[in-house]
Amino acid sequence: MAKKKYYLIGGIILLIAIVCICIMCILNNKEDVDISEIEHKINIITNDTIFESYTGSFCYKKGVCIDKTGFEDFDYDPITSYFGNKLYISGLNGVIKSVKLFSYNKLIINKTKDPEYINIDYTNEYIITPSIRGTYIFEINATYENKPISYYFLVEINEISGDEVNVQIDIKENTLTDNGFTMVIKNQSDKVIWYRNPYEIEKYDMEHWKRLKPVNEFEFKYSTYEINKNDSIEVKIDWEYGYGKLNGKYRLENSFVYEENESGYQFAKYLEFEK
Repeated sequence: MAKKKYYLIGGIILLIAIVCICIMCILNNKEDVDISEIEHKINIITNDTIFESYTGSFCYKKGVCIDKTGFEDFDYDPITSYFGNKLYISGLNGVIKSVKLFSYNKLIINKTKDPEYINIDYTNEYIITPSIRGTYIFEINATYENKPISYYFLVEINEISGDEVNVQIDIKENTLTDNGFTMVIKNQSDKVIWYRNPYEIEKYDMEHWKRLKPVNEFEFKYSTYEINKNDSIEVKIDWEYGYGKLNGKYRLENSFVYEENESGYQFAKYLEFEK
């Protein structure tokens, strides 16, 4: 009877030891998980438009994602911003420790991955667009559960917002169909401007605009239309093949350029419509 008792106690002790070993293994494995390799998503919001940014990859308008370490050979979908504009952040895991900029042209053309050393003002809620023109990859470095993680997104930075240029955009009467419409652009400013396609379509989702991903890959015929002061042009918009049937509230993002003091300035104007 005594032997059975000792065997029972020994078995219990052995079972407890096994359980403790298993718990230690689980904890060790958890510690070995690199948070930086887990994909997190944040939202970047500007001009009432919401963009998605991932820690593990770039995801762009054609639905193609590439690893964050290979910046080459990707079709990008940049955020348009201007000097001093706030890029708001939501859904961030962790605390921002630094923000770096990489020149898109240097990365793609010169294969240079050195950051641009520019002072960037930021909080955990927003980043202020620095006063530097061009296309840049933003790298947000944060800590989450005492592990480093980084978010990446692309920004096309201009000097002005475009509010200073008086351009009126309307849908020509009786042209709105299920496939598109004719857009009338009136230059009411004192400058010669140029309208450039391609355009982007955004859909209103509760409280923000979100850029649509095309349902089919399609290529724009890149064109530039000169619009003189107090002049207007008509441009036909046909989204059916690229975006399919639309249902809801949308807006078209249009790109413009003008020259002043031998410098070129790019800005965007929006045209809202409902289907």
